[in-house]
Amino acid sequence: MRKYADKITLAKNDRGVWGLDPFKGCSGGLMAKYHAYDCGLNLMFKNYNFGLYNIKGCYGICYAAKIAKFRGYDFSKVVKRDFIDDKHLQYIGEKLKSIPFVRLGVSCDPSSEWEHTLSIVGKIKPYIKNIVLITKHWNELTKDELLKLKGLCVNTSISALDNEDDMNKRLFWYHKLKDYCKSVLRVNTADFNDLKLKEIQDRLLSNEKVIDNVLRFSRGHELVANGIINVKKYKFLDSSVMASRHSGNAYFGYCDNCPDQCGILL
Repeated sequence: MRKYADKITLAKNDRGVWGLDPFKGCSGGLMAKYHAYDCGLNLMFKNYNFGLYNIKGCYGICYAAKIAKFRGYDFSKVVKRDFIDDKHLQYIGEKLKSIPFVRLGVSCDPSSEWEHTLSIVGKIKPYIKNIVLITKHWNELTKDELLKLKGLCVNTSISALDNEDDMNKRLFWYHKLKDYCKSVLRVNTADFNDLKLKEIQDRLLSNEKVIDNVLRFSRGHELVANGIINVKKYKFLDSSVMASRHSGNAYFGYCDNCPDQCGILL
């Protein structure tokens, strides 16, 4: 399989969001097990998990893993990316000056190595005010690293589908980060038939500074086939997609019209 280049790049996705990933690939998401709870009354989730090294990534639907597979990249191998020289940094820096915010963590997780992520942040800070980190906290921040988060917006990504340990860890960091930066809880939501999962999701959404991020499941996904999650076809950007939208208020469109702007407006 192809290996990602180690030269960092600034890219704009179809939704209009700019990303500057300090890594490419995400081994954490491919190794994680997902189960919301263990309940004898729930046949689906009694022994449910996506298994180790699931090539489809988080919740079996990671778009970054899907794109990597399509393009022939090994998404399980994390490649560190950086500026090749000062000229390269200045070239990207000039572009950053004209955009509202940039995300680190589009096709990777910044926690893969916090020291490197924060090194990249330090290099781009002179060029852009609003920097967003999106993470599942696979690795923890040190005290010194926490102090370097000042002025950043950190999205802690979470879902009712996460196992209890991961969910508790992510909630811990979401609350702890409030003392160091703008801390946002990025809840990956779905339209659940399962009442227990719905209750967990409602609790997650009841926090302050929350983003409601609609998950896209296909009709063939195991959770849909077993009646745990509902899906419908929605108009998304310039096409139609299957998605699990629990609320009509959950934004599902282009970045320009989003009320959250990945948390910088919360």
